[in-house]
Amino acid sequence: MPEIRTRFAPSPTGYLHVGGARTALFNYLYARAKKGKFILRIEDTDQVRSTEASYHQVLDSLRWLGYEWDEGPEVGGAHGPYRQSERLHLYKEHADRLINEKKAYPCFCSTEELDRKKKQREAMGLPYVYDGKCRSLSETEVSEKKAQGLEHTIRFRSSAKEILVDDMVQGSVRFDTALIGDFIIVKSDGFASYNYAVVIDDHLMDITHVIRGVGHLSNTPRQIMVYDAFGWKPPQWAHVSEIVGSDHKKLSKRHGATPITAFRDLGYTARTFNNYMALLGWSSPEGHEYMALEELKSQFDVARCSKSPSMFDVFDLEKAADVDLAQVTIAELEKYLFPKSKLNWLSNQHIRNTSETQYIEEILPFVHSVGVVPEAETNVQNERLVSILLSLRVYLDTLGQIKEYLPDFYAPFAPRAEDFRDSEYFQSENFVSLAEAFLRQIGQMTQGEKLTHDAVKTGIQAVGKEINIKGKPLFMGLRLATTGRLTGLELPVYLELLGRERVVERVTKMVALKKEA
Repeated sequence: MPEIRTRFAPSPTGYLHVGGARTALFNYLYARAKKGKFILRIEDTDQVRSTEASYHQVLDSLRWLGYEWDEGPEVGGAHGPYRQSERLHLYKEHADRLINEKKAYPCFCSTEELDRKKKQREAMGLPYVYDGKCRSLSETEVSEKKAQGLEHTIRFRSSAKEILVDDMVQGSVRFDTALIGDFIIVKSDGFASYNYAVVIDDHLMDITHVIRGVGHLSNTPRQIMVYDAFGWKPPQWAHVSEIVGSDHKKLSKRHGATPITAFRDLGYTARTFNNYMALLGWSSPEGHEYMALEELKSQFDVARCSKSPSMFDVFDLEKAADVDLAQVTIAELEKYLFPKSKLNWLSNQHIRNTSETQYIEEILPFVHSVGVVPEAETNVQNERLVSILLSLRVYLDTLGQIKEYLPDFYAPFAPRAEDFRDSEYFQSENFVSLAEAFLRQIGQMTQGEKLTHDAVKTGIQAVGKEINIKGKPLFMGLRLATTGRLTGLELPVYLELLGRERVVERVTKMVALKKEA
């Protein structure tokens, strides 16, 4: 059996986004699962939109995601070069062959003429198909037009027939080439068109499986016609499901072009994002959802991919209806995240199950960016910081959420009465007596200057008996009195991490605030 060879072939015309990243992931996983090769090829023949900055951004994104390519830019290989702009001679050589074999021909129709004919067809409610005006030009006529300096394209000479695409995901799909007509394979600027260049590249690079989004399915018959014209065997096709947003609509450019690196900056790990993307149209044989990359590499099979659209449920698209999510800052992007998305659930699972050492290393840059921990203390040697971070991790859906908790332990405590006007616990007649009773208990629950988890629990129970209060009013009232908020860590854990001095300060300030209100 020949070696499995897959490829990812992005155009460096913008950021790598979720659609492209999922295509890269599926090709990478399939190659690894089948002990084959994963090739990276850059399709940079769009001279207007391709940029070096985008090229490097795509490579950096793939490296962050952890996809090692076996052949490609900056790696090399026996089938290079791996940038289409460096392969123009190959496209010309094969186009000349098609022209010599009467399978392609020069077309001198102007853009204006073609646009006019297209609008006429559309006005009649008919699909546009090139009318073959230049199909029968003699060699003399072609030579004369070239001598006049007329711009021209090269068109593939198609024949009316039915093409069957045997797809590993979509099944058997039939196309009528009469609805395609003679399509352009070389543009007037001399650069090869997508449907032509991709065939030359995939054949010369021995690609055995083409895995891509279902949006490319309509390109496949054109590519099969080019394969047939050269007498080459096409690869196996696998067109995976469309990705839709939380509104069940195809992702728009505004909502689907968020750079992959933005998710990194929000605090999602590459492990999390790969796990999430793998589930966008694929399922494991055992039905597992939480999976490490190594497990995905061993279990992935494109045959298990679904035809049904896959929901990218990360953003609240109703809330972000008029927002270009690819252009907003990280802080603004965070406002449109769905808190209960599958991505967040998976991220929490990965954060919980990461080794303590790796977790601390990964979260320290986010700690540093919050700016409340002194720089000299932002390191793995700081035992108090490490204890806080390890205690907090079960509450984190992203590493970036650490900014919501760290100020409690490091920033000055400055509660405001207006923040608690609607709080039944702050407005309760028992609030002051509850808080003052807890202050009295602090002296009995300390070992030296340190509060302990068990001592705090004992103190809470003692306050409940003294004030004759229990349940939610007791615990929520004390949480508010000691922390100034109603959510967060388990209270004994929270207070142990805060320390006696900070707890006394907070309770004292909250009591004063209540008495002044």
